[in-house]
Amino acid sequence: MAACLVGNAKSSNIIGYMEISNYQTTQNTKISLFPNPTADFFRVSGIVGTAKLIISNIHCKILMTKEEVSSDEDICVKSLPRGIYIAKIISKRGVERRKLEKK
Repeated sequence: MAACLVGNAKSSNIIGYMEISNYQTTQNTKISLFPNPTADFFRVSGIVGTAKLIISNIHCKILMTKEEVSSDEDICVKSLPRGIYIAKIISKRGVERRKLEKK
């Protein structure tokens, strides 16, 4: 299992705000988050190679970033409080956004 490397959900530790970018949103890809909802860890399936992962709250405040994530890697979200988040996955194929629910 991966260690919790980045991010903290306390408002004083907000990394920034999610930006509107020029990346193309991909269509019909098989990117998914599992398990979802989650309590501690999740994985992103369907990534070819590696991708950048940004987790933000529903107000677009960035709470966690990971520069390189792959499909076989556990991502720790223990520090995030219960709620709904947006996982933005940026890869060579484009940008995917998925809802992530933390129990």
